[in-house]
Amino acid sequence: MRTFVRRAGWVLFWIVLILQVLAMVDAGWGKFDHFDGWRFWFEKWGYGAWTAQVIGAVEILGALLLLLPRLASYSASVLIVVMLVAFYTVTTKESDLSWSDPLLNVAMLSIVLVVRWGRRWRPQGEEPEPT
Repeated sequence: MRTFVRRAGWVLFWIVLILQVLAMVDAGWGKFDHFDGWRFWFEKWGYGAWTAQVIGAVEILGALLLLLPRLASYSASVLIVVMLVAFYTVTTKESDLSWSDPLLNVAMLSIVLVVRWGRRWRPQGEEPEPT
């Protein structure tokens, strides 16, 4: 029974991870593919048009790094910050965008962060934390 629960947990984790990677790549790619629309929103929010492309690149690179166990927790941390800023932006500035999408991403990225934290990259010579 314990083995089944453990395997089910890993299957669930991989489903969350793959969905999150796909969501982040889609969001990031959209900032390049639909640049005029995103440029409008970013300028309206006061961030500057170039910021849309930087955020898009961070989302795509971050999504790909989520697939590397040693870098996944760091990537998830950066993407959580990006999503919290997105949440702040859509809730405090005029927007047609949903506030729930960034929060759902934060929840899913938090799962990745917690699960992958023990396998994160450390400088050579640093002792891993006892488990």
